Amino acid sequence: MLSIVIPTYNASKFMPALLESIFKQAVDDMEVIVVDDCSTDNTLEIVKEYAVRVVQMEKNGGPARARNRGVKEARGDIIFFLDSDVVVMDGTVREVQDYFEQNPSSKCVIGVCATEPLNKGFVPRYMAMFEYIHLYNARDSKLSVFAPRCGAIKKDLFEGVGGYDESYTGADVEDFELARRIMKTDDILLNPKMLVRHQFVNNFEEAVRNYFKRAVMWIHLFLKDRQFDNAGPTAPSNGIAAICSFFSFLSLLLIPVLSSAKYVFIAFLVTFLFANLKWWNFMRKEAGLLFSIKALFLNYFLGIDIIIASMYGLVSYYLKPS
Repeated sequence: MLSIVIPTYNASKFMPALLESIFKQAVDDMEVIVVDDCSTDNTLEIVKEYAVRVVQMEKNGGPARARNRGVKEARGDIIFFLDSDVVVMDGTVREVQDYFEQNPSSKCVIGVCATEPLNKGFVPRYMAMFEYIHLYNARDSKLSVFAPRCGAIKKDLFEGVGGYDESYTGADVEDFELARRIMKTDDILLNPKMLVRHQFVNNFEEAVRNYFKRAVMWIHLFLKDRQFDNAGPTAPSNGIAAICSFFSFLSLLLIPVLSSAKYVFIAFLVTFLFANLKWWNFMRKEAGLLFSIKALFLNYFLGIDIIIASMYGLVSYYLKPS
């Protein structure tokens, strides 16, 4: 049986489109479990209009705890996690079921966000395309990430590794932390036929805040287990690009007082461009030259943001109470 688990918190504006996208491609032997994390809007009223099992949390505890509760309530042996702010593309629910039938030894698979996000604007589309190409390029590899916005896992494996770490109370890096434990037991694979459209952050300011927060928490996780990711936005190539953007910017500031700094600036900038060449070419072909140039500038400034956040994360990790 396939159990679709969706954590919600004040997600009323997303739920009709999500649930309709699921039920129009319903498969035999399927259940949908919505775990509401004490919403204060009319999320509950909306979801109760659909053929779903509703689980209400006693107090707000974050998506990690809500997902764990959903798995506990699930009757199926396959858990298909979805975030509340996605729409499931046609054929995806069937693809999840077929994947495990055709690959009986596989226990964990993730999908990918489509290049066209739910919300309009340059920043959401950049983020959707950036995430897509970095995961898609690793489609033949065993991954070190498990994305619950579109990820399926056998219930026995999920319970065997202990589920999500409920000390993460926000949409933080709980998915990366879980992936570390899954990898010790089984493989995480990518099926690009599992597709959702996702609501990304709306503008540059939100992107900066989001990247800063997640970079700090990812650094804490890295310092804890000393493990890099091999796919997605946290792959080493993106770390190299971020380092180059930060130090090229520092070099640029030093040029007025140290003329030789211009050579350092050029060296870091060229490395930054080379490290980003694959995704840049993808965006250029998909969205045009102007879009890809704007994307390069956005990536440059987000790289600076990530390195500042990483330095803060490094200091805060070693200064935090033991």
